[in-house]
Amino acid sequence: MGYDEDCHEAMLREVKSRKWIDDHFVHLISPNVYRTWAEALTAFDYFTTNGNFSDFEKTYVRYVGAAAMYMIGKRLRKRHHLDKDVRMELYSGINHWLRSMKGQKFHGGDAPNLADIEMYGMCSAFHGMPCWDDAVQNTKIEKWYSRMERYLEKKSAIGLTSANPTLSAISNENSIAAA
Repeated sequence: MGYDEDCHEAMLREVKSRKWIDDHFVHLISPNVYRTWAEALTAFDYFTTNGNFSDFEKTYVRYVGAAAMYMIGKRLRKRHHLDKDVRMELYSGINHWLRSMKGQKFHGGDAPNLADIEMYGMCSAFHGMPCWDDAVQNTKIEKWYSRMERYLEKKSAIGLTSANPTLSAISNENSIAAA
């Protein structure tokens, strides 16, 4: 295979993975974050601790928000036809992601591609929650996630985009659009 075919194949793989993240993985997050009443409260403890609320607002947001999201999480599980054991669905989704990397450091190979960045964003949404702790104990996601953290910490926006042709093309499109 020539360079163009390799590049084309990598782009197709990236697009397929991003579609899977958007169509499947994203729907695993809320049912797992708000799986139990205690987990819903934990999530809202985080929100109210990091928000600018009065004491009354904190209490109101914590309990009303947790109750609403607990119920919404149950509805989302049914809507997206997830197993009653949503935690196993989460592990399965994470393992699918890790297998899709085919033994490489990142989905993009030696450097992250947009699929890596999108999946990192999805995982960041529940990082620090009980479902993240469970996922770390039951999958091998932590190695990839830590690698992504280190990579993103080391790279500025310019450094990141120049390290990856896919990201460079998007960065250039955004620069043109902004002009």
